[in-house]
Amino acid sequence: MQVIGRQTRSGNKLWYEVHKNGRKDTDTDWEPLQFLEKMAPYVLKLVRNYDEECKSAASGMALRPITAIEVRKHLGDFGIDEDLASQKIKRMSGGQRSRLVLAAANWSRPHVIALDEPTNYLDNDTLAALTHALKTFQGGVVTISHNQAFVKELCNETWLVENGTVVINKMK
Repeated sequence: MQVIGRQTRSGNKLWYEVHKNGRKDTDTDWEPLQFLEKMAPYVLKLVRNYDEECKSAASGMALRPITAIEVRKHLGDFGIDEDLASQKIKRMSGGQRSRLVLAAANWSRPHVIALDEPTNYLDNDTLAALTHALKTFQGGVVTISHNQAFVKELCNETWLVENGTVVINKMK
């Protein structure tokens, strides 16, 4: 069985379009949620998964195809080549793990990124990759960092928060 559609009918009751195994692709049935809840537990899981896909699509996260090619390209953008991507995470260095976390955080293409001390524990290659990625990022970046070289390379203004006041300094 496969859940392929959902709609609200009389009295805000949910109905799901289901395709049952062994039938033509065009042969589907509409079943009320109450009926599906009485079926085997895996059917309710299919319903929940479909609902999650709908939420994902509504949030814009589903705009990116989840294919091996797309994932490899995305990881490559963060300096994780195909050989490294196929390894177990426990075999990665700290810097490589940081790249992986940044790649995962950026999968949904956010509009704003907030980073707290992102340069801690990074090797030089990863720091360079992070700086490049943030400089080419199309959205806003807010970061907290004590790494002055990183701040000077990346930021167009700094905010010094001290003793209950904020002092904004323009850079460049």
